[in-house]
Amino acid sequence: MDKNLNLLEQATINEIVEFNKKEYSFIKEHLPHLRIKSREDTGVGMYVYFKYSEEGENLEMNNSEDICLSSDKSLELDVLEYSVNYELNITNGKIDFLELVTNGEDWDGKYEKFNFSNL
Repeated sequence: MDKNLNLLEQATINEIVEFNKKEYSFIKEHLPHLRIKSREDTGVGMYVYFKYSEEGENLEMNNSEDICLSSDKSLELDVLEYSVNYELNITNGKIDFLELVTNGEDWDGKYEKFNFSNL
């Protein structure tokens, strides 16, 4: 399995980080250290679980709460009729997983194009 984030995962996390940068600025420092632990397709979405690089394991945690973050933009994939919901889950101050879920459509995790648009 590829240990690096794909374009959709990177773009989604970057969108979330940008939208939440005032309150949760520490998250940006974690991004270079993220590696893929596993990906789980659910049939209507996917979970992307993360681990940290060796260097990232020692990052200072500015916030130890558990939070779920998203943004105010809609994520649209070329293979789906409706937009995809997304959130980044942080557990004990570390990025734990990214969740992508459709609005009732079957999805195998594949796509060719995606974009974020204003709601």
